Amino acid sequence: MQTAPPSRSGSAARPAPASPRETVEHLEAALAKCSATEAGAGENPWRPLFYEHLRDEGLPALVKNDAVTPAGSLWTGARLWTKSFREFSLQAGDRIVLALPPSTAFVQVLVAALWEGLTIALVPPNDNIGDACAALDARGAVALKPGPFRWTADPYAGPASVPDVLRPTEVSRTPDVRFLVRTSGTTQRARWIALSDRNVLSVLASHLPHLTLQRARVLSVLPWSHVFGLVLDLLPALLAGAEIIRDPAGGRDPASLTALGEAWKATHLSAVPRTIQRLLATERGPALLRRLHGGIVGGAPVAGPLADRLAETHLRAGYGQTEAAPGIALGAPGEWAAHYMGRPLGCQVTVGANGELSFEGPNACVGVWRRHEGLDRRSPNRTVRTGDLVRREGADLFFEGRTDTAFKLSNGRFVRAGAWEGRLKRQFPSLHDVLLFTPAGDDVSVALCTDPSGPNGPSETAIREVLGPLAERLVGCVRIAPTDWVRRGKGTVDREEMTRRLRASQSSN
Repeated sequence: MQTAPPSRSGSAARPAPASPRETVEHLEAALAKCSATEAGAGENPWRPLFYEHLRDEGLPALVKNDAVTPAGSLWTGARLWTKSFREFSLQAGDRIVLALPPSTAFVQVLVAALWEGLTIALVPPNDNIGDACAALDARGAVALKPGPFRWTADPYAGPASVPDVLRPTEVSRTPDVRFLVRTSGTTQRARWIALSDRNVLSVLASHLPHLTLQRARVLSVLPWSHVFGLVLDLLPALLAGAEIIRDPAGGRDPASLTALGEAWKATHLSAVPRTIQRLLATERGPALLRRLHGGIVGGAPVAGPLADRLAETHLRAGYGQTEAAPGIALGAPGEWAAHYMGRPLGCQVTVGANGELSFEGPNACVGVWRRHEGLDRRSPNRTVRTGDLVRREGADLFFEGRTDTAFKLSNGRFVRAGAWEGRLKRQFPSLHDVLLFTPAGDDVSVALCTDPSGPNGPSETAIREVLGPLAERLVGCVRIAPTDWVRRGKGTVDREEMTRRLRASQSSN
């Protein structure tokens, strides 16, 4: 249902939303039910949450393209989807693919699928839906276009079309898996991670008290098909009774994003560093960021120059992985330093002798889905190695690199590139980024991301001093402007492409 936009000088008229304390109490009550639910019995923990926070309410409300859908209409549409799922005899643990863009329909399908205890595989809308259904052995999909085994969605009111039949499956139902979410694959081949109710609810319960979302207006840019956008952006806003202002461009157009935030007087924004950098490059973006009351910046390390700008805001550092649903650490508002990750929250962390961060707790995923094999289950009490190298200063964590960025030289020498890059970034915080690579397999070179309008960065002599025994293999330093670095969507360096270009450039000189 579309309604007129609420007054932009205040929240939509409605009774006072549940207090943060009440919301957390509801989450903790739902979390207490998870043990029985994950064993395949007991009450669905999502039902009381959604009944309490959506039915007959005005907020939360979803705003997109100036159309406002209040909570009551989200609930009504979800009931239509629930009816359709039941007509097709879907049962708890049946897998369905949700491949809609962030929208009213997405929320309605999500609520209905959680209500029914289905296993929800989140897929970007432009992915190959048939391949996703086959890979995950799903009964069907909700997608933008009609096709085999799929529903399409009315923008505001349940299914627009339904499948003729559902897909037969080979692997048994997975009632203890609530979400199948794909990793970003920025440092390794993407995998499907299985998250339980306990995983997700534990992160919501630990993080929501810190997010100050009561009467908030959340400017939403993160993809809801990714665990960061789902668990730390969409679900907290829904449960806190926030107005969710969805950017149709997903943060890719900083000028329109700024205008949207100004028009709706946004109070919160969670984003990856690249989105923040785009906003800071516009005329009005910095003022918008300073006016925000809160939000999380995560998904990629934040370099020193960007950390200095974020220290002028109330935004927080956030760190997690898909395998952690994705909450591991959170910083305080405006607390920033180069590569700061925050403090552990909702789990226990350890740092190994090699600097690798591990965690354990209720956020540890229940397993990994393998095509043609099904769910590879993991012990809930295990210690999970993240592959991230960190240093710990008191309770604070700082990113130092990745364990899987190492390479060997032709003489067999093992070079832990991530660890060396971390040392260089720590020694020279003005650097935007560093890449250690081997030009031809015999020696090493260092690419430095430096701002052309600022200092030239550290000298080669200074670099050699940090590299210590590795300095004997250093054949040179390359300074590259930030605009010439190849990055992935979150802002992390595309190491393979950067290395290829650097090698090509050096071989042509």
